[in-house]
Amino acid sequence: MCSTAEHPCGNPRGRYQARQLLLSGSVLGLILALSGCATQVASSAPTPASRGTTPAATVSVPPALPDRPAVTAAAPATAYCPSDLRFPGFPQRYQTELRQFACILQQRYDLPASVVIPALQSARFDARAVALMAPPPPSSAARVPVPWWRYSERFLSPDRVRNGLQFWQAHRRSLDAVAEKYGVPPPMLLGILNIETGFGSFMGNFPVLDANLSLSLALKPRRDFFLYQTAETLKLAQALGQPVTQLRGSPAGAMGMSQFLASSYLKYSVAWNDPPGDGLPNLWRSVPDVLASTANFLRAHGWQPGQPVLVPALLTQDSAPETKTRPEYTLGQLARLGVYPERGHALLPADTPVGLLRLEGREGPHYYLAYPNFYAIMGYNPSVFYSATVWAYAKALERAGG
Repeated sequence: MCSTAEHPCGNPRGRYQARQLLLSGSVLGLILALSGCATQVASSAPTPASRGTTPAATVSVPPALPDRPAVTAAAPATAYCPSDLRFPGFPQRYQTELRQFACILQQRYDLPASVVIPALQSARFDARAVALMAPPPPSSAARVPVPWWRYSERFLSPDRVRNGLQFWQAHRRSLDAVAEKYGVPPPMLLGILNIETGFGSFMGNFPVLDANLSLSLALKPRRDFFLYQTAETLKLAQALGQPVTQLRGSPAGAMGMSQFLASSYLKYSVAWNDPPGDGLPNLWRSVPDVLASTANFLRAHGWQPGQPVLVPALLTQDSAPETKTRPEYTLGQLARLGVYPERGHALLPADTPVGLLRLEGREGPHYYLAYPNFYAIMGYNPSVFYSATVWAYAKALERAGG
């Protein structure tokens, strides 16, 4: 979603001071009085939503969620976005685009002016989020790829494994119940929470609305995606019954222990053991909600209960297939090319789609067959290294006696 093939998006260090934004009641009254004034602005369709994965460096937990989500007001037929509208928290160079954003959020995303205008006028440009999310500047020096073992080792330390075992023991009942319903084994869920937030120890303290708006303005190739997340953030705040300024997360706008973007929160989150319609899940405080929502996300992205994630591949001496990070082979095709799963693993149908990966370990390269479940994890973060590390951590927990 928001990462390169080698690194999950962002990885901010240090602490960032939270700021409290104030909403002017007079602005809201003006909007309601003048809601008939409008201009029309066209925009391209939003990029489909996907899950954000960036942990930030500090923890900020919103208050307990209400029992029932608030109802979103109907959007006006026309948008309130006059040419003299100002957004004091943003540099002058972004004022014209912000007026366009105000129109788009009303007209394309069905948000009323009474929600959009006060939110945008109380938001601030977050230069730190932009700096953390911006791609590195071009360089004439050849880029040396980071090997997988170096990427993964920071998530596989003895302390990380010990924390995972403790979390597993503390929440074993919920993990077992979620695994039974969704078919996702507990170690895989723990592998994701380990990478994302260290089991909730660093969920992020960036104002989510500020981050999404700032990235919409500063990262032009991803403008539509982050503007879509801006709209979803406003809708999420309404559904949670909270001021949007209380939503905190990563510099990419990902929230809670599982680091869901606003769009994924609204689409995939599950309130474990709550009756339908009895409020949105709490992904900051409720571990059962976090586990069920993460498992639900994986099932929606193709998780196959009972199937492996990665299996070491055996290559015959005369085999030389091309490694592919996407599932562009079948097991039958690879068998004809002299590539087989390591002995002792369950045999799956010959038409099972798989990829063939080459991952660098400390002592050299290793080959793996990547099954559909590997790519379900990549739905969470489209990095081969990320998905392989989730698998490796799950294996480490199993070896440690989880």
